[in-house]
Amino acid sequence: MKLSRLLSVLILLLAVPALVFAGGGREETVQVEEGQQLVRVLVPRWASTGDVRVERQVAFQSVIDSFEAANPNIRVQEVISSASSYDIDVATQIEEGTVEVVWVNNPFYPTLQARGLFADLTPHLSAEDEADFFQWTLDALRSVNGELGGLWHNTDVRLFFYRDDLIASRPDSIEAFLEIARDIRDNEDLAPFFLSLGHTDGFIPLYGVFDALGGELVDDEGRPVALEGQNRAYWEQIFEAMKTMFDEGLIPESTAVSREAAVVPLLLAGEVASFIGNSNYGLREIEAKLPPDEAARWQAAPTFGFEGTPGRGVSGGWVFSARNIDDNPALQQAAIDFVLHATGFSAQRNTNKAGGWTPTRASVFTGDRFYSEDRFMVATAEALENSTIRPLVRISPIIAQVMMDAMSVYLTTNQSLDSILDGAARTLQAEWSNL
Repeated sequence: MKLSRLLSVLILLLAVPALVFAGGGREETVQVEEGQQLVRVLVPRWASTGDVRVERQVAFQSVIDSFEAANPNIRVQEVISSASSYDIDVATQIEEGTVEVVWVNNPFYPTLQARGLFADLTPHLSAEDEADFFQWTLDALRSVNGELGGLWHNTDVRLFFYRDDLIASRPDSIEAFLEIARDIRDNEDLAPFFLSLGHTDGFIPLYGVFDALGGELVDDEGRPVALEGQNRAYWEQIFEAMKTMFDEGLIPESTAVSREAAVVPLLLAGEVASFIGNSNYGLREIEAKLPPDEAARWQAAPTFGFEGTPGRGVSGGWVFSARNIDDNPALQQAAIDFVLHATGFSAQRNTNKAGGWTPTRASVFTGDRFYSEDRFMVATAEALENSTIRPLVRISPIIAQVMMDAMSVYLTTNQSLDSILDGAARTLQAEWSNL
């Protein structure tokens, strides 16, 4: 079964709660005294006190401890999901009322928000907080139905990583980079560039190029229009540029089927001159795994587009949301208060450092030396200034899968681009009809 079809089936299953498997999870025993509210928070293991990494355990425990200290009438119970599908676990436990707060991945947020399952945080968000969050996070979360159904806790953005002994500075455009890459190919014994082109990882930076050209993935009704009219012409331009890189040997053949993380072995072996990767690669891969003298050669910068267009970063990340609770105002307020606390300055600073993630508050970048001085974080902050996010509509993950399937076919077969995109367009319309 194609992943696009699988995504459609999963979304349909969410409409029938009785058919959805509730994964449950590990719960710490919490003693609740009379008059206290219990807020249960569903999280994946890797973002919890149960993670194997001690720094994450400490950071997430500090969020709980500081909240309980400031709110002695509220206790917090961390529920660590053990479900095979975390998204389905989130949906099931919100539907059944077995948790009050969830940590949810942003592409899945609109499926639940459109059904009114999350509390609107706008009346509870101070003007100071409203101004501190990156505006695109608030705009995206409100784009589903006008309400603020959560707060963005952590994000990322794709960056252009490059060795400064081989590439002097960030190229201004894809056209300029092609000339640099050809020179590296002809004179150095390593891959000039790596970009995932066989997985939805690769759709993220390519969507930035598409958006900068003026493209639109969906219309006002959420219907996919990515391969209609001028939008199709933009994708043709992008596909042809990637085909040039592939055919000329500027990127490894493996990129046609690889995920983004496939660059790591090349990075560690010194066999790649540049790549596009998650902003956390500077901290997690370059600084953590390379010898200091090799790590020092690596720089990062915002990604770039075609001549005459700006570089456009594309962000992702995770959101804290509170369940909409109509019959218990005190519990509703307690859940909302925890979301506000867990996405506050201190919580964002501590948990994002521990996780190697990127905060969504400007104050963390300016108020913490690591974020204001680390060269990779400085590049990340620059990229976030001009960042965008894929539309928060249910068809977005399917569009990403269909387009990258098409890209892989285009790179590895002799089929014409017209026939490949015609097929992709038919698939998108069929998927839209099934939603």
